[in-house]
Amino acid sequence: MKNAKKIVLATFGTLGDIYPFIAIALAMKARGFAPVIAAPEMHKRAIEGENIAFVLMRPHEDDIIRALGVDIPGAFKIMLKNPYFILDEIYMRFLSETYDDVMRAAAGAHIIITHSLLVGAHQAAEKLGLPCARVALAPLHLQSAAAPSFTPSAPYILEPKSRAIVHYNRIVRAIIRLSINMRMGRLRAFRKKIGLPPTHEDFFLDFGKANKAQAFFGLFSPHFAPVQPDHPQNISTPGFPFYKPADADRRDLGPGLQAFLSAGEPPIIFTLGSFAPEVSGDFYDQSLRAARLLGRRAILLAGAKDATRLASRVGPHEYVCEQAPHSLLFPKGLCIVHHGGIGTTAEALRAGKPQIVVPFFGDQPDHGARIEKLGLGLAIKLSAYDERRAAAALQRIIAKDYFQKAKSFVELIEAEKGVETIADWAESLF
Repeated sequence: MKNAKKIVLATFGTLGDIYPFIAIALAMKARGFAPVIAAPEMHKRAIEGENIAFVLMRPHEDDIIRALGVDIPGAFKIMLKNPYFILDEIYMRFLSETYDDVMRAAAGAHIIITHSLLVGAHQAAEKLGLPCARVALAPLHLQSAAAPSFTPSAPYILEPKSRAIVHYNRIVRAIIRLSINMRMGRLRAFRKKIGLPPTHEDFFLDFGKANKAQAFFGLFSPHFAPVQPDHPQNISTPGFPFYKPADADRRDLGPGLQAFLSAGEPPIIFTLGSFAPEVSGDFYDQSLRAARLLGRRAILLAGAKDATRLASRVGPHEYVCEQAPHSLLFPKGLCIVHHGGIGTTAEALRAGKPQIVVPFFGDQPDHGARIEKLGLGLAIKLSAYDERRAAAALQRIIAKDYFQKAKSFVELIEAEKGVETIADWAESLF
């Protein structure tokens, strides 16, 4: 689009981190902007498939493999054991490369929008002095003493009933901030190298009053995680960033899956999204046995490796496949059992289905806790997930009023603007 104002969107991660930025880019494009997404090479096809300009941003998964000396499943296993893995081995290790790539992508840009955890992109935006917005994709990315996210490694009191308990949570948060800031030596040295001044800004997880972004968006429903008084003053939570692919109207579930769905009652859907299949363990085996204990039909939405392994084990009441669009499949299920990634959680909410969350790491335990608190489903620790506990949780969901609460929640999120709010913000600058 000739003379359209260029907007750079920088993001990193799995599809749950990429799809929201594609959704933002499509909203920007519809308003007459020229969006460019800076992201790792592995997401080029998904981005360019929507006719959105793509610029390579490191690290690519091959960079991480070479740096760590392990394959991708090995990297995931390290990640599950080390809560600082993403900060130390991705954002800090590749700080300079990310910065250089975003600087290159931002030539001639008018606005930069970054993933809230992408530290290298934050430095580029500050160096260029362009209007900047940060996007937090999960509530855990915004710490609060008044209503803490469930973080297994942090001894927060999740529902503080007094000022004294809120003060205790502030102390916990301060300790977490200190432990993170102690790992930021490379960032401080890098800022000095590129001519940026010292700063008290938190660049990872806790974005307080010192944050330099003009706007901060929590891209999740305020009914799922309300804004708190100790969140950044420039925060808004406009809703989940649901992404509708350009070919959405032509997509289908395929004849095999569609025939299975049509052949009986709605099945339980078991999935680990685009991340956790690399470290799935016996999740699908336990899930299959749980469904059989209940005499329920089941769909195992697994990665390629698990789908191949499971294909010979399923019977006439089960179906296994590598992938299927969640937006098409979830509404046809009875309930969804998944890892708790924010994208999968949001799609289950939009489908109006109860959920069982089996979190692996990071923000996933918090999403499970929120689903339980809202009465929309249950959570089971990964270490405790077996056929007996899974069957008991499924039986509880099926027997109680989770279905009605899940349907009512759909009405709330359908009224939210989501990524259109970010497009409104961009338009307001000109």
